[in-house]
Amino acid sequence: MKRTLFSLFVLTLLLSGCAPTQEITGYWVNKAALPKGPYKNIFIFVISENKTNQVIIENQMADLIISLGHKVVLSSEMFPPKFVGTAQLTREQLAENIKKAGCDAVFVVALLDTKTETSYQPGTTYMPSNYGYNSNYYGYYNHYYPQVYSPGYYTTDKTYYIENNFYDVSTDELLYSIQSKAINPSNLESWFKGYSKMLLYKLRDEGLIKKEQ
Repeated sequence: MKRTLFSLFVLTLLLSGCAPTQEITGYWVNKAALPKGPYKNIFIFVISENKTNQVIIENQMADLIISLGHKVVLSSEMFPPKFVGTAQLTREQLAENIKKAGCDAVFVVALLDTKTETSYQPGTTYMPSNYGYNSNYYGYYNHYYPQVYSPGYYTTDKTYYIENNFYDVSTDELLYSIQSKAINPSNLESWFKGYSKMLLYKLRDEGLIKKEQ
């Protein structure tokens, strides 16, 4: 329990130390079902309505995992662009395809939702004063500071909600899950480069993939 809390604390520091603002909203590890050794061939499955984002994220994760000596299979390469999961394959058929590819684990990255909110920041009115000229009305009048007005303005915040799950193919058990959100990333691709490294760190820490030599 202490290690789990410490890991969550480290994750929070990693995320909060990056721009833009990020926050972990949920974290869970199935300690009882963790394997004795790392997985060798990982199926990477990014779920996103935006197929361009899917390909970008899958390739970024693949590059990092391959750099540690693992094999990967990408869903974007196995399935056609218009593949929509259970609408075309049953659970058994999907599992059979993954097993035939020689994968022993599945890593799912799901872009659950994207929300855009616009809010109005009201203006402010204030009157600065220099008390040194308040001793008589002439001094006050002569050095009167005019009323100052700061106009209001609109701000737009864009938030991405993301969930990452790691499964054992043979048992179909969920081993690791983390949910998070990113606020106002200027570019999803550049932001995910740092985020994917954090995910890789956690997969190594839990023994799901092997550590760097």
